[in-house]
This record gives sequence, C-alpha cells and structure tokens, in this order.
Amino acid sequence: MSDRTDSEQEKGFRRPWESEDSEGGVDADADVFTLPEPEPTAASDVDLTDWEAMTAETGALDEYTAEDYAAATTEEYRGLAEEVSRAAGEEWEQQAVAASMPGVDSGLVGFEDVTGATADSEEDYEAREQAASSDLAMRAGSAVVIFGLFLGSLFLGGWWFTAFVILVMVVAAGEFYATVRHDGYRPLSLFGLLGVILMGIGAHASGVTAIGGWAAVIAAGSVLFFSLSPRRQPLEDAAVTVGAMAWVGLLSFAILIAAGPRPLEYILFTVLLVAANDTGAYFVGRAFGRRKLAPVISPQKTVEGFFGGLIAGLVVASILVTFPGWEDIGLAKGLVAAALVGIVAPIGDAAESMIKRALDVKDMGSVMPGHGGILDRIDSFLFAVPAIYFLFRGFGLL
Repeated sequence: MSDRTDSEQEKGFRRPWESEDSEGGVDADADVFTLPEPEPTAASDVDLTDWEAMTAETGALDEYTAEDYAAATTEEYRGLAEEVSRAAGEEWEQQAVAASMPGVDSGLVGFEDVTGATADSEEDYEAREQAASSDLAMRAGSAVVIFGLFLGSLFLGGWWFTAFVILVMVVAAGEFYATVRHDGYRPLSLFGLLGVILMGIGAHASGVTAIGGWAAVIAAGSVLFFSLSPRRQPLEDAAVTVGAMAWVGLLSFAILIAAGPRPLEYILFTVLLVAANDTGAYFVGRAFGRRKLAPVISPQKTVEGFFGGLIAGLVVASILVTFPGWEDIGLAKGLVAAALVGIVAPIGDAAESMIKRALDVKDMGSVMPGHGGILDRIDSFLFAVPAIYFLFRGFGLL
C-alpha cells in the first residue's frame, strides 16, 4: 500500500525512514515501522575534558595581583570618607517620613500618627504652666485673705468674731440656695438667711439655747409659709430651706467656744485638728488608699485615708497640748478631742459630697478663687465644731 502522490515520486521525495541508506524503514506492503539499530560507540570517540592540562596552563587571571584587585575595588569609593566627614558636620532638619498608610490620609507619618497624641507646642506648654501658676497663686491668695480675716476677728474677739462667723454662714447658705435653684427647687432663701443670722446673734447674746430656739422659730415659719402658698412642691422646698439653715447654722457653736475662758486657744485648737485630719486623710489616701470608704457617696474617700487623718489629728493634738495655752487641755483630753474630730469631720465632708452628688455639681460656689465656695471649705467644721463644744463642756473647759 503506498500513499505517495505522483508529484512526490517525480521529485524523488523520500521520508526519513524511506532513505536508501537506512536499514530500517517501512515496507510498502506492511504497516509496521522499525527503527535502525544504533551502532556501538567506541570509548575513544567520547570527548573527554583534560582537567590536568587546563590547570597546568597559564591564564590571564594568574597575572592579576592582590594590589590590582584592591585598587580596582576601591577606585569607585574614592573620596567617600571625605563626604561622610563633611555630612556629619552639617546640620540637618528632621522631617516627617512620607509613606502610604491606611487611615493616614495625608501620607505623612508624624508624632501624632505614631503615638495617637497631639504634640504640644512650646507656646501651649508655657500657657499651661502660666495657668497652673496663676491658679496656685490664686488659691494661696484667697486662702491667705480668708485666714487673715479669721485671725483678725479672733484676736479682736467679741462681736468682731461673731460678725465674721455670721458672714461665713450667710455666704455658705446663699451658695447652697443658689445651687439648688439650678436643680429646680424654690427654697425660701430669705427665711434661711435670716435664720442663720439670728442663730449667730442668739449664740453670742443668749448661749446655746438661743441657737435651737431661733432655728425652731424659722423652721415653723417656713413650714407655715409653704403650707399657705400655692407651690408645686411645697414639701421639698420647705425641707431644703430648713435643712440648709439648720446645717450651716451649726457653725454658730464656734461663737459659743469663743465665749469661753480661752477663746483664741480653743478655736485654734479646733481649727488645727480639723486641718490636720483633712491633710492627713488627703495625703495618706493618695499614697496608700485602696479600699473605698463610701463608694456611693464619695468615691475618693478611702479607709486608709480615714485612718491617716485620724492618726494625723492624734499626733497634732499630742504636740499642741505641750504648748502654753493648751496645757489645761492635757494629753488625754486632747487625744479624745482629736479622735472625735477624726470621726465627725469626715462625716461633715461626706454629707456635703452626698448633696453635691445628688445635685450633680462639683462646687457649691466660687466665692474663694481656686477653692470653690465657702461651704466647700467649712463642711468638715459643721459637725466638728459642735462636737468640740459639747466635749469641752463635758470636760469642764467651757
């Protein structure tokens, strides 16, 4: 069987396996193709590389010395040391790094992008420092003024000190009434202010019974007024009016202490005990406070701070009784007084904290720059002063 065309035959066309020199091929009448047998190759015909001859020959690289290599290698770095030295002596301005980062639209990575905080300028830092210094100076200045008025009236004694105490009570009561008005209450401020004035005058003129007497009269008048007037919440307004008057009016017991045999010494003794208690509680609470004393009423007060204030008061009392003027108090009575102040002074502070938390305010006023209001400063005295008065009366000191 043959599939060759006439043109291929005429041209003498042959397929590879149809070569005349090939021993294999395709039979014209057979469909089986056979490949030719490869001839054996002699070992001498294999092209072997003579490696020994190559290593024995001398090449161009053999004449390339180490000096030539070093010179060629360092040629392109000529002057690099001089450039590095010159660059080290120049001043360079630091710049932000340009980068493409998700969330950074500008593509500039600066201090704010890395830390998440805003870098303050030197002007902002100086402004904050000046504000802090100004606030500290304001606090110190207002404290000096108030303490100076207190000492001056105490040295003058008599009605001078009574007038000072009444002024403090009027301002404190006014702060309270102004604050509760912002919360929707409508107290009868006139009755409350008149009540604290009469309680102070009564304490100076008639003694302890006048304090309670005038408080009862004003309370009855307030209740009667609210009962007759068409108010939306008369019970709450009456309670606020009478409660603030009675609470702030407790400071009038200081007038009774000043009317005793040693007004200067006993008043200063009370003030120093309260100050020592507040200071000790503050610093010990900040340094070691862990357990909350009254987390709902005053979250900042701690058990450690309470005992720190108590111990500070005991230490101050034990020192004061060694000085002339306080020797008649004695160590035992002084320690009892310090322990009593250490208990009741935090209660007075917690009472105001509870009221401020209920009203959602930070300070009761701003009469004393840097300190808040007068009521914020005398809250610890409102319970401590009456306690010292009755204690000293029990000891026979008044």
